[in-house]
Amino acid sequence: MCELPENPLLKLGGVADTELGRVTLASLDHLQEAISIFDQDLRLMVWNRQFVELLGFPPDLMRVGLPFADIIGYNACRGEYGPGDPEVLVAERVRLARQFQSHSFERVRPDGTVLEVRGQPLAGGGFITVYQDITARKRAEAELLENHQQLETRIQARTAELRALNQQLAREIEERKTIAAALRESDNRIRLITDTVPVLIAYLDNQQQYTFVNQKHIEWFGAPADAFLGQAFGDLLEPALARRLRNHVGMALDGRNTHVEYEMTTPAGRMYVRSYFIPHISPKTESGGKQVIGCFILGEDLTEYWQTQMALNQAQKLKAVGQLTGGIAHDFNNLLTIILGNLAAVEEGLRSRPEQYKAVSTAMNAARRGADLTRRLLAFSRRQTLQPCLLSPPLQLQEIAELLKRTLGTSIDLKTVADPNVWNIQADPGQLTNAILNLAINARDAMPDGGELRIEAKNVTLDMDNAGRFPDMVPGDYVCFIVADDGLGMESAVLERAFEPFFTTKGFGAGNGLGLSMVYGFVRQSGGHIRIHSQPSKGTTIELCLPRYISKGKERIVGSTVGSSIDESWMRGSESILLVEDDPDIRDFVGRTLLGLGYTVREASNGKAALDLLDSDAPVELLLSDLAMPGGISGRDFLIEARRRRPSLKILCMSGNADRTIPNLTALDYSLLEKPFLKPDLARAVRQVLDRSNGVAEAAPD
Repeated sequence: MCELPENPLLKLGGVADTELGRVTLASLDHLQEAISIFDQDLRLMVWNRQFVELLGFPPDLMRVGLPFADIIGYNACRGEYGPGDPEVLVAERVRLARQFQSHSFERVRPDGTVLEVRGQPLAGGGFITVYQDITARKRAEAELLENHQQLETRIQARTAELRALNQQLAREIEERKTIAAALRESDNRIRLITDTVPVLIAYLDNQQQYTFVNQKHIEWFGAPADAFLGQAFGDLLEPALARRLRNHVGMALDGRNTHVEYEMTTPAGRMYVRSYFIPHISPKTESGGKQVIGCFILGEDLTEYWQTQMALNQAQKLKAVGQLTGGIAHDFNNLLTIILGNLAAVEEGLRSRPEQYKAVSTAMNAARRGADLTRRLLAFSRRQTLQPCLLSPPLQLQEIAELLKRTLGTSIDLKTVADPNVWNIQADPGQLTNAILNLAINARDAMPDGGELRIEAKNVTLDMDNAGRFPDMVPGDYVCFIVADDGLGMESAVLERAFEPFFTTKGFGAGNGLGLSMVYGFVRQSGGHIRIHSQPSKGTTIELCLPRYISKGKERIVGSTVGSSIDESWMRGSESILLVEDDPDIRDFVGRTLLGLGYTVREASNGKAALDLLDSDAPVELLLSDLAMPGGISGRDFLIEARRRRPSLKILCMSGNADRTIPNLTALDYSLLEKPFLKPDLARAVRQVLDRSNGVAEAAPD
């Protein structure tokens, strides 16, 4: 705390010291914290109403000069310090108190109340202690930890921050020892109390003019006390906020307690605040009445609480929407499998009839667009199939730049920058390319008159404090892809909904609103995070962070996303296949397709029926099973049991969710075919699994 050139309280227009001390001490009863002051002989000199109520002391026990040992003895006898001889407990605490050292700790009372106790020695002997009831905060922290385990990292970061703040407070207290000699007068002791309390404290007279502000008030507004004292309330606030808060000041000066929550702009940035307006009522006058002579304003900083709450609400909303869209996409993929499969069969038989063939081809194209839509939905819900490879970010940016040069047009100045020492990552190259292309095209649309688009890749290391500001982010090394434009920017209301599926600011028919949601799903599914910074007329910057890949050997870096062609002449066969699918239409399409390719097919509509077939002597060389099915046993449990009964059985799974993870099965046990698929996709996937020795499993090619 900086030493002021003179005491602002002395500017109260000639108010006597005793009256000033009485008014100031009276304000202590309006604080939420309990206060006590003992002199050098450990005798109680000052306390407030909260000290008696919060710690549960009988009012008749309190008196000026009450020995510290009597208060400690009262607590010890009623079990405040736990089991043990009360005399021993009292003696130990008196010994510690006589050391007159700064201390800060938490104590749990027998009734479960949690107190935060902070004490500081006073010049010339004695000490001041502040007690704060933090039970609600502790209970809220416990509930948040129990209900939202995914915020564990955030809580740990907050705990570390609190420890750092406590250490900083201890250092500040040590620094303030140099000015403790000047704190001999009663008004200076009260100043120390109000500056120690972690809230804004101000006092207004009945003319709504400042007569006192504490140090926290000065720090928030970045103005000295002289800028407030004698000035009308609200002069340093935004006009609209000032008008709103003056109504609460008026209520307090009418004798009514009130409080309000609001946003305000300070030199430190935008903050969320809760302020209490408490009337200061004088003692009875000669006529026997009472009057309001001023009001206290106590302000709390709720910024971090609201930021955490909003981040949690947004994460929960996106998770719920993701679950909904994932379920819709799963069902839609099943329908598209039936539609595409049967349309393909019809299409093959109509090649000699041009008009009918064109109609079916048009329907096929529409179904394929529906399949692309479901892939985007699955990308947002994080249920798409990823094929991660070891990638070099500079090589990826080089390929992406070549694609963008043909897409952006001459009015966009494209610049790509990659740190030569940027780390490798492991990600799906196609999805990464699509993600950055989506962001670049959005940037182009935000610059209708042209502008500069900058795409950069650089290394970023997040520590506990930085990672804790983003839900589900863990500390560590990341590669950050930055896509920045100098276009139109986004309003705050648009920013809040930017990642929601189907939300778009483009005109009707100009976009489906799945671009950013698909990027969000890909990044989160890849273990990364995405952030947007944007202001209207100042452009938009999107940071896409993916985890650094730690090499485990001599892996090959992928430099191109183009796959190799596959020879389809070997896709027929004569092996025996067990088909397990609960949807009769899908089962009919797949069964007919496999029979047409020469395979022997046995069908089952659920896991139990399929297990009965596996228990028979019937030969089965390949199990082709859906992952989601009814019938008393899930697709995953069925696969585990099938592997147990026939260890050498080859497995190919079908899924509309494209979830690659099956509990208790290693990566060598199965392959995956995404729905929807056509006859060539099915034939190719079946043949690959049958021809592969029991080795590395892979997703069936598209």
